[in-house]
Parts: sequence; structure tokens; C-alpha cells
Amino acid sequence: MRKSMSKVKPQFKMKIYFEFSEHDESRRQWFMFGEDLHRRVPMQMDGVEGLNTVGMFIEHAATFNKGDSCEVDCAVIAPELFESVIEVGSKGKLWDGGFFASTEVTKIYSNGW
Repeated sequence: MRKSMSKVKPQFKMKIYFEFSEHDESRRQWFMFGEDLHRRVPMQMDGVEGLNTVGMFIEHAATFNKGDSCEVDCAVIAPELFESVIEVGSKGKLWDGGFFASTEVTKIYSNGW
């Protein structure tokens, strides 16, 4: 297991499509996972009310630009909001002062809940 996930069980895996649809050209058009291989951001997911924080974990440090995609393991802070509605194919959006990426769940880890 990756160092950054040693204390966190992933609950699902999702693919992220970086679009920066609500970030105009004056805002950065990239998203970075640093050496700790972890980021937390607010997420809106179909079937779950409001924005909720998702922890995302990646295999290698990387920077993603508009048009890029990647797959990450995820753990949410409020699993009770997600567990009954999340399934493979569930769609969502990541937010940072505006939506910057769309997401799709690709795998559910049954032992993470």
C-alpha cells in the first residue's frame, strides 16, 4: 500500500477529467499532486446533497493540465452520505472556487466502508 494511504482505506476509485470549465484564463489551468500523493477537495456527486470533501490518492506525484485525466483512489469524510448511492458509473465534479474537473466512479471497494 502506498505510504500516503497507510492509514486510510479507499472507498472507491474514480477517473478525473480536468476541464477547468468554471475557471477563466486568469486562473491556473492545472492541478497538482505533490510528493505526499494526496489531495483533498470539495466534490459534488450525483445523489449526494451539496459539496463534500473527498481525499484523493495517486501513485506518483504529477501535474495535470486542461484536457488531461487520471485515476485516483478516494475516501470521503462523510461516508454515510455516499455509501447508499455511490456505484460504478456515478458522476461528479471537483470544486475549487468553481468546478474544474468532472469525475466518474470506476470501482467500489466494499471493505473501505
